[in-house]
Amino acid sequence: MKISGHPKYSIWLLPSKNDHKLIYNKIEELSKVYNSQSFQPHCTLFSPVFDLELAKDIIQEIDINPFKVKTIKLNQSSNIWKTVFIELEKNELLNQLYQLLQNKQPPNEDFVPHISLIYKTMEEKERMGIVDSLRIQQFYKFSGIAIIDTSKAVEHWKTVYEVFWNE
Repeated sequence: MKISGHPKYSIWLLPSKNDHKLIYNKIEELSKVYNSQSFQPHCTLFSPVFDLELAKDIIQEIDINPFKVKTIKLNQSSNIWKTVFIELEKNELLNQLYQLLQNKQPPNEDFVPHISLIYKTMEEKERMGIVDSLRIQQFYKFSGIAIIDTSKAVEHWKTVYEVFWNE
């Protein structure tokens, strides 16, 4: 149950240093061209999360090595949080991490792993134009996990807790 005025958190997987830089450069470039808000590259693992301490406990239990996730394709939608995004393949490790959270939280929508590149309401033709103009890697490597306060507007999102696995 959401208690009004309480922050809502999201749990993000964080790309490795190299991939972070590559993805962030694309996000920055798109935000300048299309006058949209820039944000940190991530794959949302779970949202919303209301119990910060429980989320921290779960994350502390995760002891894994950085891992790669295969990309499916660049995609677009009318959902502002998935305007243009990199669709990721759901692998066993992603499923395990998701289940770990799902078992201890109220259930949420289906887990569809992706990395968003822009948040903006746009016509489909414009979204398709962006998709056609970009290139993506076959894999992206994730080397950390974070809890982000996503209760306010994008420019006010902030990391409240993060763990990096040894690269």
